[in-house]
Amino acid sequence: MYKSTFSILFVLAIILTALAPQALHAQERAALRGVITGGAEGQERRALVGANVLVLGTNLGASTDVDGRFSLSSVPPGTHEVRFTYIGYRERVETVTLQPGQTLEMQINLEPSSFMMEGIRVTALSPNLEVDATMEQSDVREANPRDSGELLRSVSGVGAVRRGPVGLDPVVRGLRETEVGTYLDGTRIFPGGPARMDSPLSHLDPSTISSIEVVKGPYALTWGAGNMSAIRVQTQQLRTLNRSFGGNVSSGYDSNFNTFEESFSVQGRLDAGGSGRMNPGDAGDFGYLLSGAWRTGSDYTTGDGVSVPADYLSREIRGKAGYGTGENSWLTLSAGYQNQENIDYPGRLLDADYFDAYNLAADWELRPEEGLVSAVNAKLYLNQVDHGMDNDDKPTAQPAPGRMPPFGLDVEVDAQAKVVGGRLAAELDPAGDWHLEAGGDFYSAYREATRYISRRDNGMLMFTDFMWPQATINDVGIFTRATHTFSDRLSATGTVRLDLVSADADTVSTFFRDNVSGDLASSETSMSASATLNYLLGDHWSLGLGAGSVTRTADATERYSDRIPASKAQTSAEFVGNPELDPERSLQADLWLEGEFAAWTLSLNAFVRRMDDYITLEPTELPKRLPLSPSTVYRYVNGSAQFHGFDLSTVYRLAPEWRLKTGVHYLWGEDTELDEPALGVAPPGADLGLRYEGDERPLFVEGTLHLVGEQDRVAVTRGETSTDGYMTADLQAGYTFWERVSVQAGVKNVLDENYVNHLNAKNPFTGMQIPEPGRVFFLDVNVQF
Repeated sequence: MYKSTFSILFVLAIILTALAPQALHAQERAALRGVITGGAEGQERRALVGANVLVLGTNLGASTDVDGRFSLSSVPPGTHEVRFTYIGYRERVETVTLQPGQTLEMQINLEPSSFMMEGIRVTALSPNLEVDATMEQSDVREANPRDSGELLRSVSGVGAVRRGPVGLDPVVRGLRETEVGTYLDGTRIFPGGPARMDSPLSHLDPSTISSIEVVKGPYALTWGAGNMSAIRVQTQQLRTLNRSFGGNVSSGYDSNFNTFEESFSVQGRLDAGGSGRMNPGDAGDFGYLLSGAWRTGSDYTTGDGVSVPADYLSREIRGKAGYGTGENSWLTLSAGYQNQENIDYPGRLLDADYFDAYNLAADWELRPEEGLVSAVNAKLYLNQVDHGMDNDDKPTAQPAPGRMPPFGLDVEVDAQAKVVGGRLAAELDPAGDWHLEAGGDFYSAYREATRYISRRDNGMLMFTDFMWPQATINDVGIFTRATHTFSDRLSATGTVRLDLVSADADTVSTFFRDNVSGDLASSETSMSASATLNYLLGDHWSLGLGAGSVTRTADATERYSDRIPASKAQTSAEFVGNPELDPERSLQADLWLEGEFAAWTLSLNAFVRRMDDYITLEPTELPKRLPLSPSTVYRYVNGSAQFHGFDLSTVYRLAPEWRLKTGVHYLWGEDTELDEPALGVAPPGADLGLRYEGDERPLFVEGTLHLVGEQDRVAVTRGETSTDGYMTADLQAGYTFWERVSVQAGVKNVLDENYVNHLNAKNPFTGMQIPEPGRVFFLDVNVQF
């Protein structure tokens, strides 16, 4: 059944991409192109990235690129109303009349709403990778969060694992760790340690983030390899700047965590003559951005007053420089450095002594105004994390008579993760009804981690273990993606991807070679494909269907770990890798139904997923490495799993200034290999929010109620336990003074509820899951200049 379904999907995607050069037109169509900017009368205007364009009464929509540009082909000739929207700006509707074969250029400026607060744009993309034009599926989070994982928890169907105060690890509909591809400005990032104290997104301060996009399925095949789901983080794009000098300074404080947050940015763009007049794409233009952030926090208390270790210090500086290399071409060089120190991890056997993260990237893009090729992009990058861990503040560091061993241990781990990669892709418009993207990408991920265990009383070295044995995984992929508009109501997209993977490790222990495998090298060739269909049912409703199949290669921990704890389970037992693991394959089908009326909108997305060669865990008879570990040692094996669920959200405008939002999400998962529930399935939940945003005054007030059910379907063999349901409430408000100073204050967990997020890690010494913070008061101030 699975193979036949994949064959149909693959053939459908091949046919859709192969037919592009032979497109025929029953009627010559028209096109809309233009640039969308934002700014009040008499003030500077900036390009709006991700603004929505919709031809009303049709299924034709688009979103703007990093230059604020949009392009709509295959528009039926005639008179249409076109709607332009962007969060934080007033909607604009224009009436246009198009002749057959005409391309109409438009320059649209959106007026800002009365309240303008700097924030992060969080978007759940449709399976065709577009911001849905018929319903706003994004939101701006005005608060300056401690961690990007907290932002992702606000997205329906997305959760995050808490192991400490920062570095919350995303979980998307039961997919976790490397099943979720993570990208920073298009570069692939991985965690720096085998204990996964750091999620990939933790090495970027939230103050630097401009937008986050989430794809909840196997549809982001052109972003990179193995994306069963994907998260893409974008920082400020230089080409959207339209002033020669500007920036902002922000400061914040959170009670309970005792967190201080400071950040700044300085940015600008000059034309070749240095006048500051902005004409995107001109040769000789120069842009720059310099930003920095400093954050620190301490222990927090739960709703019942229990103290949880949560110390951390984070410092970061980032810079970008861009240069117009020619008409409509742009080269951007970026660099970043982040240092984090002394981070408490109550959900791990060790704490983080330090993280040093480095990011280097070069990106060149060409966007011709006319011709077959509409865009070309080339990218090279290096992401590296150096990571140190220790047990200085853990119980194992103290002597304990009667324990084996009775003396205190000194445990240190030195780890490094380095990713080198690149991408080359082109977008083409071979005919009015077709849009193509074709290219290739690669990455080489090197991981090394060594554990040293000594006696604290005399310093004698007892063990040296290879947690990541100088492992390297290489992936080279090619892809093609085609979108065809059959009519003003029907469109389809198909994507095909081929990956060549190789993996090897330089050093493993004698135990590993004798008891697990001596053959460390492996290679794979895998094919992935997806197809989506979008149909406008009428003036108010749209229907979408999608299916995709994608493979993910086993990561370094799953291949080569040598009796070390696993972040994929909630038990502190030891786990061994398996170099002979087959790649996981996910087959997912989606149905989404969306409606939009004058006063309310609705979005329903339901999915089913089957995973073959699912990488799971099973107990072994192998001896454990450390005396303090549980007696059972687990290993990674291939199995199978099934998931299904849905997300439902509505927005109702009670009045022009009042908006009511509701959402419901549900997920079910089963590990069919172990015949028990899948690990890390979030419980059902619902959200209810009411927001006031003044149209005449720069004020907003918002209250949100979160209801989460109990979860008693748990993976018992991997240490998971049931969790109770709970209800929390948040309240926040903001006001803008003099159009430059924004102040926001609020309370999280108003009721001071004592609760545990079901996905959170367990304290390996107490066996209890890490609880969430109790009541938190916060205040943020942002000054633009």
